[in-house]
Amino acid sequence: MAVIFKREKAGHIELKIDDQSTRAAYRVAPDRDEPVILQVEGELARVLDISAGGFSCLCAGLQLGMRYRVLLDLPDTTDPIGAFADVIKVDDGNICRCRLVDLDAEAADLLHRYVLRRQKLAIKAIRANNPD
Repeated sequence: MAVIFKREKAGHIELKIDDQSTRAAYRVAPDRDEPVILQVEGELARVLDISAGGFSCLCAGLQLGMRYRVLLDLPDTTDPIGAFADVIKVDDGNICRCRLVDLDAEAADLLHRYVLRRQKLAIKAIRANNPD
């Protein structure tokens, strides 16, 4: 279940619950100038979006239902995060939706902080382009 906030006019925010969503966490797109570097079993892959619980990537050869060793190098961290990722969906065009599993508390915190920073930047950009 996802909660979606929608602002139609100043001072009015609509709350909608979307039961069709399969996402459990808010996802953000990495900055082009500061990408998230992803290695899947030693091979580089492009991260399309990322959350505290998983990511989507362009990666040919990953198989649905399989678990892979991954390294995520976030732009604002010194050491990459090592984890395992389960491929939960493969879309057309080799877009793989992956869930991170068994993250330790420090790695989960680093991901949460990265996603929160990107989310704040996105909100600022929206506000700058659409002032109330």
